[in-house]
Amino acid sequence: MIPIHDLSEVHKKELRMDMLGTLTHYDSTEPHRHNYFEFMVFLKGGGTHIIDFVEFPIQDYSIHIVAPGQVHQVKRALDSIGYVFIFELNLLEQTKEIENLLMNHICFEVTEFAPNYKFEQSFTEELIWNVEKAWKEYSSNEPFKSLVVQNHLQLLFMNCLRQKNYGNLNVELRNNDVYVNFRRMLNKEYKTLKKVKDYATVLSVSEKQLNDILHQRTGETVSSLIHKQLILEAKRLLNTGIPAKEVAYELNFIDPAHFSKFFKTQTGLSPSEFKNVQA
Repeated sequence: MIPIHDLSEVHKKELRMDMLGTLTHYDSTEPHRHNYFEFMVFLKGGGTHIIDFVEFPIQDYSIHIVAPGQVHQVKRALDSIGYVFIFELNLLEQTKEIENLLMNHICFEVTEFAPNYKFEQSFTEELIWNVEKAWKEYSSNEPFKSLVVQNHLQLLFMNCLRQKNYGNLNVELRNNDVYVNFRRMLNKEYKTLKKVKDYATVLSVSEKQLNDILHQRTGETVSSLIHKQLILEAKRLLNTGIPAKEVAYELNFIDPAHFSKFFKTQTGLSPSEFKNVQA
């Protein structure tokens, strides 16, 4: 069973840091998920990081962002070095650009919005300075240390934004706001809103307009994206050890048979066959 981790009430409004390799209350080498963000900075790489069933290499001077709800598994090399920032979304809401970036990591599949960032050699000194300065502050008893650590984290985020060319993402495509709002709504409402017209109505566009906008951006229809979101969450839930019957009701299917048929149509496997493959 894949465990789900949450921050304690004490830490929900705090930014935490750990050195990668530090023992914590759970084993990160096993598949797990949590209800907060992990911002991992690798100074020396080696090994792989599996996020939502997709494998990413752990490279020198790279950053991996793991969003709430994603299933991930870290298989680091023994001599790899790095740090991890742990926080909830509301900690950084005051910076809209960073909030938008984090929302995209929550809402988009890892194959569409990659969770890893690899930086050029010219940036290594700045990367090392930022993360090690943040760790020094975090480990100190200096006043305002939390604000200083947040500032260093925000600088690291800004470099992620630049690498994504995120400033141009919002202006290069017509109707991008509709697309982004759809993805965010889908991520929040996929259990209850399963028809194209439901989303079109809320977004104040016709079903045809919504399909055209999404097809331009992804090459897929609204229905296919709704189905993908349901399948992704179904896979996550099945991997936590929840029986298919309970997954069906959790995702608001009429009955388990309907869910099993839907799952097999979309994946080629029944829920039980999928669990056997993952075991």
